[in-house]
Amino acid sequence: MKLEKFKQRDPKKIGITIFTVVCILLVAGVFFYTSFASFEVKQDFNIINGTVGDPGDLYFAFYVDDVISKTMPQKGEGYVIDQEKTNCTKGASVEFNTDEWSVKVLNMTTSRTKCTLYFKEQPPAAETILAKGETEELKFDNTTDNNLRYIGSNPNNYVSFNNELWRIIGVFNNIDDGTGKKETRLKIIRDEPIGEYSWDNKASGTGSSISSLGSNDWSDSSLQIVLNEGAYWNRTSGSCPSGQNGATTSCDFSSTGLTAEAKSMIGNTKWNLGGTASYTSSSNGLTSHWYTYERGTEVYSGRPTEWIGKVGLMYPSDYGYATSGGSTTNRETCLNTVLYNWDGSNVSDCKNNDWLYNSSNYQWTITPYSSDANSVFLVASRGAVNYRIANRSRAVSPALYLSSNVKISGGEGTESSPYQLSL
Repeated sequence: MKLEKFKQRDPKKIGITIFTVVCILLVAGVFFYTSFASFEVKQDFNIINGTVGDPGDLYFAFYVDDVISKTMPQKGEGYVIDQEKTNCTKGASVEFNTDEWSVKVLNMTTSRTKCTLYFKEQPPAAETILAKGETEELKFDNTTDNNLRYIGSNPNNYVSFNNELWRIIGVFNNIDDGTGKKETRLKIIRDEPIGEYSWDNKASGTGSSISSLGSNDWSDSSLQIVLNEGAYWNRTSGSCPSGQNGATTSCDFSSTGLTAEAKSMIGNTKWNLGGTASYTSSSNGLTSHWYTYERGTEVYSGRPTEWIGKVGLMYPSDYGYATSGGSTTNRETCLNTVLYNWDGSNVSDCKNNDWLYNSSNYQWTITPYSSDANSVFLVASRGAVNYRIANRSRAVSPALYLSSNVKISGGEGTESSPYQLSL
């Protein structure tokens, strides 16, 4: 063995070498970690939720009609968020503001949270209301058509229509569009009357009128003409029926008549014009009886039982089914109380908890009294349903069925935030 002199290593060089190696390892570790992490997150997101640019701690992705999309639909494009499908990972949830069309993520506690938002085509207005089912203020009427109606003294059934407040009477099934096609449609009524006018006051020998008292044939009534062809329909000023023998009064609908947008949302409808002469007893005067009369054929001789048009009035049954009753007289009892007797003090819960009741007005309905040629039913200011001569001036609240393709695009149904409609 050859012996050599021991040489001590330079500690400075060793330190530099170790430092260099450590730095290289650290840089390599960071590089591989970030590359791997980025790859994993992006890969996972791409496969499950779609591609998102500039990912951070919160990832969004969108499905439109169950098809992946890089962008969220814009407000007004005919879509609504599907809350049942929309989800987030790691316990977070989504709160979507329809009015502002904005997303808020709640309960986000960790990074790399992924939220997938699903959007579906906006359903028609009728389907939107139907989806709620029965609630305290929405009840099925248990008629043969099983319509869903708003009930109570002031339900959240406000809707913005014609730049005004209207109210939803309910969702009606089997509405004929005039061609025989049956549809489910939303029926609405103006929140306030447009004025007090005669239902009809044509002079004897004019149209269907056979006396100076007017006619109870809605198809050619003076009021029907105003609402569907005249000043109200055309949003102008003009003359409206008031008094007998064709007398008129000036009426100005230049700011309250129907706009072009409103008219485009009204569906053509076959209105039922059946009436009755017997309505004052428990065997013939309940709300359910009225619903049958309205769809029946009992009219004054020669009068039509149907009319195809746009704008009409409420029915007596609309008024009856709108009650919720109260603590003394519940809804069931009210519906088993003759509408002619709803002015009784012992059943005041019926009218006082009915949003269609108006203590300040006698309100015309569209339904004729069949025993004579010139009388029509109305809801009196004390709450009873009775008839009056057609040439009397009484409150007029237009009612109509929206087209089946009209959608609810916003709002909550309250007076301060009414439902918004769109086509």
